Order: sequence, then structure tokens, then C-alpha cells
Amino acid sequence: MKLHQIGGLGFDSNIYLIIDDVITLIDAGTGQNSKTVLQNLEKFGLKPRDINLLINTHCHFDHTGGDWNFLKAGCKIAIHESEAALLRNGDRRVTMAHFFGAYPEPVEVARELHDGDRIELGKSVLEVIHTPGHTQGSICLYESRLGALFSGDTVFYEGVGRTDLPTGDYRALAKSLKRLAEIKPKSLYPGHGPSAEDNAHELILSALELI
Repeated sequence: MKLHQIGGLGFDSNIYLIIDDVITLIDAGTGQNSKTVLQNLEKFGLKPRDINLLINTHCHFDHTGGDWNFLKAGCKIAIHESEAALLRNGDRRVTMAHFFGAYPEPVEVARELHDGDRIELGKSVLEVIHTPGHTQGSICLYESRLGALFSGDTVFYEGVGRTDLPTGDYRALAKSLKRLAEIKPKSLYPGHGPSAEDNAHELILSALELI
């Protein structure tokens, strides 16, 4: 698995590019900085039509607003089952699109994800871990061979995702963090901010102490 971070500009979430047999993006940003994202893709000789799968860690617009750019190029979209309808209906409130002054296009979800699903990309396999708290359908993705955790907005390098937005739940977030702590990942690739290569478990424990 070759991993690259190609997003994170302005309000955009981090966008992780995984190059394997199935070329995959984790999250897509707002779509408001698509020119830069596409330029970053081109550095690896890729265009939107080359992306096979786009996995959203949750429904918020800063992670899903860019989905349409890849959907129209033929990419399949995946998100947790509890939030698939929000994308299909172009929801503005729960996705926080109204905060950005955006009216999202309805997005067809090809794969509704469930806790424990395994997404086989080739040499790499991502396990879906349902981690409600930031939103009800938040997920993390874990590559056990590498000990790599893609944590969305569940946990960051320093801190956790807020729980005062629609479907947020403080107690659920605490339970999700405890579950992640039991996995003891090595590296952390969050939805915003810097990644951590070798102390992910310690960062999760610190987040637990924080809340």
C-alpha cells in the first residue's frame, strides 16, 4: 500500500490516497478546493476516473462535499449505513453543508458500510470500525498489517471531534475511544491536522483522559 495525503486545504478534511489494486480515497474535502486536489492527484499520474473507491469517514460536508467530483467520473462512494440516506438526499443540516453556504448534489452511495466489514484493496485490507460520537455514523478504518488507523474526526493528533453538532454524542465518543485504545494502533491518520507514525495508541489514551 502506498499512502499519500492530498488534501486539507482551508476547511477541507485531509484526503488520503491509497494506491493499491483498488485505488482509493478516504474522504474528499469540501470540493471547494478541487483544483488543488486534482493537481495533487496528477503528481501520481492519476485523474478522477482512475479512483475506484471513495470511503467517507462520516457525512459532514468538509469530508463529503467533494464526492461529486469523483462520482461523476465513475468512482463508487461508500459510507456507514446510518448516513447513506443523507448523501442520497443532499441533506444540508445534518451534513453541516449550510455552514459552508453549500447545496450538495445528491450522491449515490454504492456501498453501505457496517461495523466489521473488510474492504479489500489488494495487499491492504481496511477493517471498518463503527465509532459513533462525532456523528452517529462515524467510522474509522484500520489496516492491521501496518497498524494504521484512519480515524476521521473521532480522534486527532491532539484532541477529539466535537459532539455538539447534529447526531453527536459525548458518551458514545468515549466508548468509541475506549474501543480504539484496545486495538493499539501504531500510526494515526486523522481527518484534520497532522498524522502520527508511531505513537497512535498513546494519543488515543491522551484523548480519553481529555474527555
